[in-house]
Amino acid sequence: MSSMKFPVKVYIEPGAIEKVFEVIKDRRNILMLTGKNVYDILAKKFEEKLKNSFEVTTFFVERSSVDEVKRIVVNTSYSDFEVVLGFGGGKVIDVAKVTATELNVPFISIPTSASHDGIASPVASFKENGKPISISTNPPSAVLADVKILIKSPRRLMNSGFGDLISNITAVKDWQLAKEKVNENYNEVAASISSMPAELMLKKAEELDFNIPSHVKLLVQGLIMSGVAMAIVGSSRPASGSEHKFSHAVDYLGYGFGLHGEQVGIGTIIMEYFYEKVYGIGEWEKVKRAFEKIGSPSSAREIGLNKEQILEALVFAKRIRRKRYTILEDLNPSKDDFEKAIKETKIV
Repeated sequence: MSSMKFPVKVYIEPGAIEKVFEVIKDRRNILMLTGKNVYDILAKKFEEKLKNSFEVTTFFVERSSVDEVKRIVVNTSYSDFEVVLGFGGGKVIDVAKVTATELNVPFISIPTSASHDGIASPVASFKENGKPISISTNPPSAVLADVKILIKSPRRLMNSGFGDLISNITAVKDWQLAKEKVNENYNEVAASISSMPAELMLKKAEELDFNIPSHVKLLVQGLIMSGVAMAIVGSSRPASGSEHKFSHAVDYLGYGFGLHGEQVGIGTIIMEYFYEKVYGIGEWEKVKRAFEKIGSPSSAREIGLNKEQILEALVFAKRIRRKRYTILEDLNPSKDDFEKAIKETKIV
């Protein structure tokens, strides 16, 4: 049995950021990582409050990379920090997560957007030389998701988070398929924690409005549960399957301008099509309608992909993480199969 780590404290409410004093009350020396824009708008005032009770050192995260983590660690190696605060978007959260793991101190996640499930997961996503890489980390010890801050973030980021959460539906189906076909280890609790909020959001898509605080909270709860599911099994398996392979392929090829959640959303529609066609358990039309209702991309052109590029990405996706068994490995679709899928789903 392996030990599992989870966020000990999670606050998803207006004013959640103020809970930081309760969460880190026994710590004194704090490293806060943030972005320059977030600092000017939000983090500077927050830093001033912290300095009344703690020693605070602030670093600006400039890029999402291993070298950025090295730069921060080298510059703070003699400071004996007791906790790392990541105050910002996905780039800041990922760098802070890895930095805290390298320094072997707790990490507190303070997201300013809900664009993907990285806010609470034990995985950081970087790009090295334009190619995506994933790094295993410790999950945050606490998540302070301030709804007053999140609701003011660009709506495209919120919609991207919706897409990333919905993609858990196909990710879990892929995991179940791997259990049945290649006897892969499967955790029913982690699968349920990952898929249930995704199914709920899909069901509620017609009435969702991310201008409403309670709806934002519902999305963030789902993204955090996705991160917890990953922490249970120690990998991204409960939230990353064939739809993520497609997104990684798009990143590798350097096509389009889609956000992560937008790309996996498109991938989810396509993979749900194959599940419906072959196994009768897909709901690609329902997923596509949900994205249209929310305002998230439901076609390739909305993220800058043409027919040839999306076909190339789908074919290339079969070469990514081959040990992770998904419907792509199960069916081994041909280029003609993919072409039929994107035609019938009207992805292009």
